[in-house]
Amino acid sequence: MAGATVNDDYDDDNDKSKKKLDTRLENSETNINCDVDRNSNSGSWSECKCESNHVHDNNTRSSEPPNRKEWYQTGYDYWEDESNCPATVDGVLGGFASISQKDLQGSEKFLMDLKSEIRPELKFEREGGATTRACECGAGIGRVTKGLLLPLGFSQCDLIEPSPRLLSSAPAHLGDSYSSRCRFFCTGLQDFEPRPNTYDIIWIQWVIGYLTDDDLVEFLKRCSSALKRGGGVVVIKDNTCEEEAFIVDRDDASVVRSLPYVLGLVELAGMRVVYQRFQEGFPENIFPVPMIALEPKT
Repeated sequence: MAGATVNDDYDDDNDKSKKKLDTRLENSETNINCDVDRNSNSGSWSECKCESNHVHDNNTRSSEPPNRKEWYQTGYDYWEDESNCPATVDGVLGGFASISQKDLQGSEKFLMDLKSEIRPELKFEREGGATTRACECGAGIGRVTKGLLLPLGFSQCDLIEPSPRLLSSAPAHLGDSYSSRCRFFCTGLQDFEPRPNTYDIIWIQWVIGYLTDDDLVEFLKRCSSALKRGGGVVVIKDNTCEEEAFIVDRDDASVVRSLPYVLGLVELAGMRVVYQRFQEGFPENIFPVPMIALEPKT
């Protein structure tokens, strides 16, 4: 759903609020789909009181925590607004369509090296009559499905996207030949319940920042169960920050986490890193973007 992000959040003069997201949310039941009740559950924030405008790690809790429902609703509203995100490659990449090809090439090389060097049992193409299935999470209009997953040879791909507006544009973006091999699920990742033993690969790009920590951990647990036994992997590709533990953007209700922070949540989800590499060739003003292949610990 999200795209590349300019790394300007360290500037003291920028107008984005940087507050600490308290991850200890009590209840993980919510849904941002149009037809489903959205239960109101609260988390809490703590705010840095330093004169400099940066995230400050402290244990002070706000007396009036923000509403978890509002967190997801804000992100939903942002991406449903066409003025924020036209249903184009440039729109879903936040105005960075110029990096799309470089991004897809880096992702393809990552997967090819993963298969050749680490995970030869990972299946892209149909082998011996067995169908291979991929899943693109935060799919938007299906940029990664069209540019990476289906060209690699996966038989089928499921697109998971909370924005009905973007998802309804995916079949046209994919074209008839590709869209006929896809299924489309309009739901937030915090509510996505994939079937066990389903996917050869689950690709999660530029979207984990829209999940709270607790919801991300639970989502990864479900993804772990959804991998096919004997070679399936989850891949996270997302922005990371380097000088802070995390940076919150209240405009679209998202958070950029540091790599150690992300890996800590992976650990809590009971997964381990199989292979890791940073994307190369992006402009210097874009956050560092690691690619992380994961598997269940057991």
